[in-house]
Amino acid sequence: MSPNISKYPSQPLFTQTIALYGDRAGSKGTFKFAGFAWIHNTKVILVQGNVHNLSSAAEWRCLLRLITLAHRLKKPIVLWNLPVAHIAVIQRRTSLAAAQTIQKTELALLKLPYPIIAVFEENSDMDDTALEVVWSDGIVMPALLEAQFSGHQNVRIAQSSTDIASAILELLQQAEAISAIELIENRRKSLRFSAKS
Repeated sequence: MSPNISKYPSQPLFTQTIALYGDRAGSKGTFKFAGFAWIHNTKVILVQGNVHNLSSAAEWRCLLRLITLAHRLKKPIVLWNLPVAHIAVIQRRTSLAAAQTIQKTELALLKLPYPIIAVFEENSDMDDTALEVVWSDGIVMPALLEAQFSGHQNVRIAQSSTDIASAILELLQQAEAISAIELIENRRKSLRFSAKS
């Protein structure tokens, strides 16, 4: 993956970003942004997309490499408007190659010993946001979903876009206080509960 240092145009909460492009097959991927991002002094791997991303095995491989990079560099991941669980349910049925790559990516997410934070804005096109709690150690949602998730301790409601940065940092601090073993076990429990329901 090759770097491209830039200011991230659409999200002023990030003070600096370095976009990472490239795929072994030469694809840049279709994510709106993928790379490093800083919220003040906190560095994360940021992957921003939408429900139309991850539509091929190559895009899942790109996400898998970003997860591997986060693991290697000991950094948390922020998935912004990228409903990984929702897309996986749909794309798993498209081909055997996609199903295998999705399974590898889900396993990498499950075993990542660093926090995974999901962020959804009001304009995100998501019908089943509840499914995303499975892969997230914390989730930031718009105020319109407050009633649905008011009882979850790992959910922060952003009343406006200016609340998102502080919500991410708060969730990261909360998740970093938990051991890696417990983070992984919590994801497994969520996955088992999701499979039963």
